[in-house]
Amino acid sequence: MSRVLPHDMRRDVRPMLRSVARPAGVITLRGLSTAAAKMAPNISYPSSRPTASEVMANYTRGLVLLGHASSRLAPFVWNSFPMRSVITRETARIPERLQRYRRHSELEVRFNEDFEAIIHQCSEGRSGWLTPQLIDIYMEVYTLGFIATAGTYRGDQLVGGLWGLTVGRTVSVYSLFHRENRAGAFAMAALTDVVANDGRWSVIDCGTVTANTARYGASEITKNEFCKLVWNGLKYSG
Repeated sequence: MSRVLPHDMRRDVRPMLRSVARPAGVITLRGLSTAAAKMAPNISYPSSRPTASEVMANYTRGLVLLGHASSRLAPFVWNSFPMRSVITRETARIPERLQRYRRHSELEVRFNEDFEAIIHQCSEGRSGWLTPQLIDIYMEVYTLGFIATAGTYRGDQLVGGLWGLTVGRTVSVYSLFHRENRAGAFAMAALTDVVANDGRWSVIDCGTVTANTARYGASEITKNEFCKLVWNGLKYSG
């Protein structure tokens, strides 16, 4: 049977978030239809290497820092989507077939262990936004205590997992990997269980809706609604 080892680290991030200035103006994509523009991300390129504090502060405003592998001049980009996909206690669910596999599995999910191994596994063999330069910045965020992970283990061997930011009672899922069938899904299910049972987190930020996240109850809300959820989670996170 799969086991989940809980974690209950909380930290008051509010003073740090309020002290960081807002980013420079956001560049809106042009040449799109009205409907497409509503769904397209707003992007901006930082003029200098973002700090860990800026990553956290801008997240509460709906911005996510990504790497930009194709450009040496602009290695980072702030992305902000008009709509955000979230899982809440009211919507959280585990796919029935996955529940059956979990009941008979020997895999174990552990929270907040082996972040460096998990983030490097997520980038291994892939090209795109999770660049080495970006990993360095998120390692700095980790040292501040604002990274969450869910790792799936067979014995002591890491075989799957996910990582993201943790801000108050909100946790994000930025990237996921698996080395065994369903190992990544087990990590996502464990995170969903925490929210469904009113545990450490009350909101999972999935970014944009996909067929996979919809299986766990992800639904879309506006960027403004998302930011309110994040700040409300800070208010009640202790």
